[in-house]
Amino acid sequence: MGIWLMMATSLMAQVVPAYVPAEGDWDCEGFRKGIGAPYYYCDCRLNSYTFSFPLDTIVNDTVWYTASMNDLKKGMSAYWFSDCSVTMEVYAVCTNKEPIFQITVGPNQMRDVDAAFIQKKIDEAGSSVQEVIAGLTPHMRVYPNGGTGRVYCYPYDQGPESTCDDPLPLRPGMTYVCDKEENVYRMNSNLIPASGKSFIHWKQKKNQPCDIWLTLDSCTGEEIGRAVLSDSLHVYQPDSAQLVNARQAGRSLWLHVKHAKDKVGRVYFYTNPKYADALADVNQQTCTGKTIKVNEKTYGRDTTFTETLWVAKDTLRTMSVNLSFTAPQTEYDTLRLTNSEVVQGYRYTTTGTTIYAFGDYTLEAKKANTCTRIIQLAVIEKEVPVDPKEALEDVHGVHNGASKCIRNGQLIVVKRGRYYNVLGQEIKGL
Repeated sequence: MGIWLMMATSLMAQVVPAYVPAEGDWDCEGFRKGIGAPYYYCDCRLNSYTFSFPLDTIVNDTVWYTASMNDLKKGMSAYWFSDCSVTMEVYAVCTNKEPIFQITVGPNQMRDVDAAFIQKKIDEAGSSVQEVIAGLTPHMRVYPNGGTGRVYCYPYDQGPESTCDDPLPLRPGMTYVCDKEENVYRMNSNLIPASGKSFIHWKQKKNQPCDIWLTLDSCTGEEIGRAVLSDSLHVYQPDSAQLVNARQAGRSLWLHVKHAKDKVGRVYFYTNPKYADALADVNQQTCTGKTIKVNEKTYGRDTTFTETLWVAKDTLRTMSVNLSFTAPQTEYDTLRLTNSEVVQGYRYTTTGTTIYAFGDYTLEAKKANTCTRIIQLAVIEKEVPVDPKEALEDVHGVHNGASKCIRNGQLIVVKRGRYYNVLGQEIKGL
C-alpha cells in the first residue's frame, strides 16, 4: 500500500490535545513542541497559500501550499527554470514527518507524475483507506536547493502556452509538453552549442506526427531547417554550420512545433549528442511492388542511406541500410476479341485495364504487398465463322455488311474480307 497507507496511518495517528487555545492566543511553536510535530508544522499550518493549477511563480525560499486531492489526482507536470534544482513535497497533514511523495526537478528541467500512477496507489490502499484519503487537504512544500527560479505546475500532459509574443526559454535537454496546436520556444545564442551539433526529438504515444522548423532572431525570421517527425525513433539534426554561425553572430534560435489539435506530445532539444555503438547493417531485397519496413518507416524503392536513431536522452546510434527491389520479368499474353467486344470496351481483369482498340499494350499489374507484373499484351481480331444461313441471305439480297461478286463464273459472297460460296462455306485461297 506504500505511501498512501503511510499517509492514512499518519492522519489517524495524529495527536489531538485536550485543549486548543483560540488562534489569537495560540503559541504555535509551543504547541508544535508539545505534540512532537516536525519543525515546519507552523509554516505548514499557518502560512500556506491555496494551490490550484496552473501555478506560475518565482521561488527563492520555502513556500507552502494547501492543495486538494482532486487536483493532485490529475497528476502533475512541473517545470523549473533556474541554475539550481527545486524540490516539491506533498504531505497528508502538517504533522507528517515524511512526505506522501516528492519530486526533485533538476536545473532547467521538467518532471511529471501521471494520474494513472497516483490512482494506482490509491486503489492499492483499499476502500477503507480511500475514504480517509478522499477527505484530505494535502499540503505541498516547494523549496529551491540553493538559488532562485521560476516554477510552473500543470496537470499531467499539460504545459505552459508558449507563443511568439511570450515564448518559453528553450533549454537543452528540457522536456516540453506540447498540448497546444502550435508552440514556439526561444533559445539564447549563448546556449546554442559551440560545436553546432544537436538534435530535436519528438515523443507521442500513438506516433502522431508533428511539423518542426527553426528560425533565427524571431518567429518570422530566416528559416534554417524544417522536418516532419512521426515517431520516437527518428530525430531531426539541424545543420551544424548554421547553428555555429548563429551563435557567433549572437542570433537567437526559435523552435516551432505544430501538430494536430488535441494530440499531446513532448519535444526535446539536445546538444552535443553522444553516440552508442552502431547497429548491424540492414541489407534486404524483395520484388518491386512489395515494401520493406525498417525502424517504423516503410520503403518501396531502391535506397541506401545511414539511419540515425534515438537511444536514450542525448544518445544516438547509426545504422547502414541498403534496400533493393528487383524489377519484374516481362510476361506475354494475347487477347482475341471480336470487333463488337472492342468497340464496347473489354476489361482485361489481370490489370483492370479496359481495351478499346486492337493493338499492342504494355500493362502493369499491381496489388497491395504483391510483386508487380509487367505484361506485354497483343489484342487481335478474332476470326468469327459466318452462319451459312446468313451467307445465303446475303446471296438473296439481304445485305448484312456483305457484297457479292463473280469469280470464275461462280457467285461469291464477300463478308469482312472473307469469301463464301452460296452455301455459306468459306472459300480459302482467294
